[in-house]
Parts: sequence; C-alpha cells; structure tokens
Amino acid sequence: MPSSPNRVREMLSRYLLPHRGLVRSLVFLLLASNGLQLLTPRILRTFVDTARSDSPLDEVTYVGLLFLGVSIVHQVLAIGARYVSEKLAWTATNQLREDLAMHCLRLDMSFHNKRTPGEMIERVDGDVGHLANFFSQFMVRVLGSILLLIGVLVLLYTIDWRIGAAMSVYALVTLFGLAVLRNTAVPAWKQAREANAGLFGFLEEHLSGTEDIRANGGQANSMNLLYHHAASDCARNGRRA
Repeated sequence: MPSSPNRVREMLSRYLLPHRGLVRSLVFLLLASNGLQLLTPRILRTFVDTARSDSPLDEVTYVGLLFLGVSIVHQVLAIGARYVSEKLAWTATNQLREDLAMHCLRLDMSFHNKRTPGEMIERVDGDVGHLANFFSQFMVRVLGSILLLIGVLVLLYTIDWRIGAAMSVYALVTLFGLAVLRNTAVPAWKQAREANAGLFGFLEEHLSGTEDIRANGGQANSMNLLYHHAASDCARNGRRA
C-alpha cells in the first residue's frame, strides 16, 4: 500500500495537473501579492524618513500615493488569488466527486447494506466538500504564508544577519510544533468525520421513515438514538478542536 505522502502526491497530480492554467495563475498571484506585502513596509519606512527629513511636500506626497497604490494593488491580487483558489478547488473536487460516486456504484451490495443513504451522501459530498475547503485554504493561507515567511526571513538577513538567524530558529521550532500537533489532530479529525457521517445517516433514515416511526410508537426511542448520535458527534468534534 503506498505511503500517505505518495497518495497525496498522486491525488494532486491527478486532479490538479489537468488545470495547469489555474495553478500557474494562482502561483503568480500569490507571488505578486506576497511581494507587494513585503514591499509595503519598506515604502512606509521611506515615507516616514522622508517626512522627518524636511523633504519637499511633493516628494512626501509621491511616497504616500505610492504606498496607497501598492496597498490597493495588493488587495486586488489577494482577492484574485482567493477567487482562483476557490475555482481550482471546486473544479478539482467535482471531478473527485464523480470518481468517488462511480467507485461506490461499483461496490457490492454488501457494502451498501451496511451503510445508510445519508452516510453515503455525507461521505461522497460532505467529505469532498471539506477537501475543497482544504485546497482553497491551503493554497491561499498555508502556501502564501510559507512564501511570505521566506520573504520576511530574506529581508531580515539583509538588515541584520543576527535577527534573521534568530527568527529562522524560531520559525523552525514553530514548524516542528505544528508537525507534532498535526500528528495528534489527524486521528481526531477522522473520528469526527465518522461521527458526522453516522449522524447524517441516522437523520436521513429516520426522517424518511417518520410515518412508520409514529405508527409504531417509536418516537421516544428515535429521540434517544438522536441524543446518542449528537452527543457522540459533539464529543468527537470537541476532541478535534
């Protein structure tokens, strides 16, 4: 069985490579946005130094307008990156939904007999929806933050290598801590998704059989089961958080 990194690499290559244009656009927007974000403080420093040095008013105004223009362009690029990442995420995961649905249709009836329609819907659509959110958030926040961190460290090294070295050590320690937390959070996340699937499966099954439940006087038992599923879902989601 392939390792987890290999599975992730295979999934990314299968569902993202067909959309190379969007990927290139997203990379460009992220690089440009982060570059302007790094440039903004330097322009602000120039503005303050110019204002304090009794420079002509026209020069101060020019630097101020430059700062304002760069800030506006940065916001436009950030919005564009978010739009492209969302489009890429949903385009890729829609294909994943189709493949997953086709895979489920090809499974034996013994598999479907063990699972309710609500659970299947939550697994095929809900889990993939979370994956789409992961793609969009990962592209904009995680990848963008990594690029921004590298840029900040480079700038710090150009200012003072001692500050850059100290911040590099701090960044490495933080990344190590995040990796440790990830190993702890993944099992809890899996349990939370299983609890959500069970809850939605229960709701679908009992809502579709409301008349039969009332006819047989099973309201109290259904409510007890609902409380049990809801408590399990809350406990596992709380553990995930």
